[in-house]
Amino acid sequence: MRLNSLPRIRLASLPTPLQELPNLSKALKGPRIFVKRDDLTGLAFGGNKTRKLEYLMGEAVQQKADCIVTYAGFHSNWLTQAAAAARKLGMKIYMVKTGPREGYEPDEYDGNHLLHFLAGATMKVVRPEKMVPAAEEISAELRAAGRRPFILRDMGSTAPGVAGYINFIRELKSQISDLGLDPKYLVHTTGAGGTQAGLIIGAKAFNTGIRVIGSTSGSKTIGEQTPKVLSLMKESLQYLEMELKIGMEDIVIYDNYADGYGYATEKKAEAVKMLAEMEGLFLDPVYTASSMACLIDLARKGFFKKDEVVIFLHTGGSAALFAYKEPLRAFGEGKKMPWTIPPWSPDRH
Repeated sequence: MRLNSLPRIRLASLPTPLQELPNLSKALKGPRIFVKRDDLTGLAFGGNKTRKLEYLMGEAVQQKADCIVTYAGFHSNWLTQAAAAARKLGMKIYMVKTGPREGYEPDEYDGNHLLHFLAGATMKVVRPEKMVPAAEEISAELRAAGRRPFILRDMGSTAPGVAGYINFIRELKSQISDLGLDPKYLVHTTGAGGTQAGLIIGAKAFNTGIRVIGSTSGSKTIGEQTPKVLSLMKESLQYLEMELKIGMEDIVIYDNYADGYGYATEKKAEAVKMLAEMEGLFLDPVYTASSMACLIDLARKGFFKKDEVVIFLHTGGSAALFAYKEPLRAFGEGKKMPWTIPPWSPDRH
């Protein structure tokens, strides 16, 4: 297994805390819920992408890159984390962001977009179908100008990035052993698929007995996400030279809690408000709100046994809360949300 010999740059403050959520557990009448605080990874505003970037930026440094090119959604926390990693290592950052139209510019700089601006990122906004070609074009232009760009692809959900969440399980196993816990489930949000791929591989490789549940971010259905995660797991196992039997039966996905990528919904707003009020924990309104809405609903339906231990993975991104201030305030005041589809969404066209 190559896990310990991969190029790696230390960017995260590890291990991240594992904390109990007793008030939420009591409100739901079980199970016993713990949160793994990967929002506290220590790079920028924190998040799961830091673990992946340790390996991806390790490759970039090994290849002597002097700038980073990457792509994602308009308010992406991946872009924030990538920008922070690049700047920390003395590299310039070029990002291609999706929006409702080419060259979209918001009236206000808020949330992650503000952070991208503050990090000095060179930004280009395009429609989704032009996102990857635009990144390739920027990279070609940089090479022609004598630069050494490194493209961070698929929001870090590539084989080297998956290694970050295999290591995560090794870290978690040590923590649950110290606390005398035997968790049955780990709930998280699955988007680009790399976190889920790493969690499943790690859970099996280190014999934890943990069943990984993914709630989609709204970009894909179960039918689309499942084969994507399976393909990424197989690719990662080959890359890491690991022998492990993995199949479709290991992948558990729910796709009914986000409605659409980045959409503001009452289910997600309820999850954000509940955790803030009950535990002083701030989720992000796109990713962790979806998986917490899933956990809450499954608990209410009796999916978990009352004495079971369930771990919730907080993957960061809380800076996005400020971009969603209008629908979140409306929900908190018992009013109709002013919008479901964000103004910056490609679905607004």
